[in-house]
Amino acid sequence: MSAFADSEGVESLGIVEKSEEQAVSTARFPLPISKIAENVTVITAEQIANLNAHTLADVLQTVPGIEFDYLRTPTTFSFFNIQGALSTTVLVLIDGVRQNDFAQGLALPGLIPVQNIERIEIIKGSASAAWGNALGGVINIITKEPNAERPVSGLVSGSTGTKFTADSRAELSGTVDRFGYYLTAGNIRSDGLTPNTSTNLNNLYGKLTYRLPGNGTATLSLTQLDARPGTDEGDTAKWGWVHDNNEYHRTNGFLKFSQPLDTKLTLDVDGYFTYRDDHQKYGGLDGQGAVTFFNDFVTHETTRGTNARLTWGDSQRNVVTGIEYGHIQGRLGDLLNPPPTYDLTWDTWAFYANGAYTIDRLTILPGIRYDITGNSGDNTSYTLGATYRLAENTTLRASGASGFSLPQTGTSGPLQKVKTVQGGIESDAIPYLWLKGTYFYSTLRNSESGGSNSVTNQNRQGFEIEARTTSVYNLSLATGYTYLYAKNADSGAELQTNSDQSVPPHMVKLALDYNKSDLGLHGVLTGNYVWWNSPAKQPSQSSGMIWDLHLNWKLKPISGLSPELFFSGHNLLNGVQTTDTTLYTNPKRWFDGGIRVKF
Repeated sequence: MSAFADSEGVESLGIVEKSEEQAVSTARFPLPISKIAENVTVITAEQIANLNAHTLADVLQTVPGIEFDYLRTPTTFSFFNIQGALSTTVLVLIDGVRQNDFAQGLALPGLIPVQNIERIEIIKGSASAAWGNALGGVINIITKEPNAERPVSGLVSGSTGTKFTADSRAELSGTVDRFGYYLTAGNIRSDGLTPNTSTNLNNLYGKLTYRLPGNGTATLSLTQLDARPGTDEGDTAKWGWVHDNNEYHRTNGFLKFSQPLDTKLTLDVDGYFTYRDDHQKYGGLDGQGAVTFFNDFVTHETTRGTNARLTWGDSQRNVVTGIEYGHIQGRLGDLLNPPPTYDLTWDTWAFYANGAYTIDRLTILPGIRYDITGNSGDNTSYTLGATYRLAENTTLRASGASGFSLPQTGTSGPLQKVKTVQGGIESDAIPYLWLKGTYFYSTLRNSESGGSNSVTNQNRQGFEIEARTTSVYNLSLATGYTYLYAKNADSGAELQTNSDQSVPPHMVKLALDYNKSDLGLHGVLTGNYVWWNSPAKQPSQSSGMIWDLHLNWKLKPISGLSPELFFSGHNLLNGVQTTDTTLYTNPKRWFDGGIRVKF
């Protein structure tokens, strides 16, 4: 739970008051946040809308413990870390479907539009006992369900801003008898807020549901995304080369069945497929001064698989057991310089069991999982956690876990493995104030860098402190501070941020929120600070806070059809936070705004 979390038990950005606890599915069974042993943040669709966010990257940057190496024009690429864990070790899921590629383990938050997101559950630390390849954590995205109250509802939204940075969206949702539907389409485009970052992203998403006899459900979902970030070559003459000229094509789909077998027993069977065709082009000027490409690196992957599980119990006592199967075809190479680096096909299997057992104020949460990776050996992951309600408004948490992440496909490297412990306390016993503190310690072995592909053994430890005030005169304040100490386990030397990794010792998040609901006014000012602790020769820079302001005004708050105006100012004081100033500079102050109408 976090000061930047969700409105039902885990508030985000101080936007709303604490209310009933929301169930969180960190181990595949929904549990109240007070019975979750891990350090978890939950963000809801309402909070995403209040941030006027374009993509998942905009949202994650507000979460304590998460830091991006750089953020530029929306939809462009960036590495991120969770408490120093590389993004290549963090599993990103959309409705249970893996978004990371197998080539490098990369998921790209900038390529995930936010309109169809109902909530985001973020697990910090190893979650392999439930989810498998998740050494550094999980970002679990749950999409919106069809509107069950109306046959037709929807939204139309449009915005534009600096450098013609525009975001256009529409959605349609409803339920008729047993049939429900949710459809959305969108386009994000820009002439580029920094050099070589013009972009054009189109996305379509659809979800159909059907209520089966016996309260069962069938759900079909399809996603199509095409994006071209970094398509402007106008600065080639200045740079002498073209960088980040990318093309991404993604198609994902799933079919899910959920059927209660009795009051406490449910069977779920999911099937999915994914198609990925990513191109990254590099080039420069030829002898005549024209742009030419020297490389066209392609990552081509198709996956299909199934997940079947039985869930028994309730919020007091429960167990989930399941089996997963996946079939992967992957090819990586340079189309302009064949042959490919690899062209492989393999199968994966996994068997898992996770549960919770509550005795009075104590909840015990064990879990185990066995993965047959198909190309990198087998692995057993486990976890044991506990929560204790010390008082009505105070909860103690502790957990220990082992986890793993796959090496880059086509390499002979071993599995990356981690053992981690966490412990902390959360309380709102002090009037007008909510507090949370978490200590973490991890031993990481065979860590594979994101730059030179070097492998190291690392120990990481630190703590995270979060606080949030209640609303006073419609104003509330939230803050989060993360301290990280990472060292080479073999030499004992402290690790520094470089081209291989981001291990910032100090991260600060701030949010000042104003909410005057009777006038339809809402505003939030967010601040982000990071100290990279990089070597003298590394062209990184941390210059002050990055301040963003987001304003929303619903003209007639009591009218459901009332237009809502929104406006955002980004990087108001022209701060600089990047691990490489020569390639990835921050956009200077920029603005965008628009209107949305719900019906």
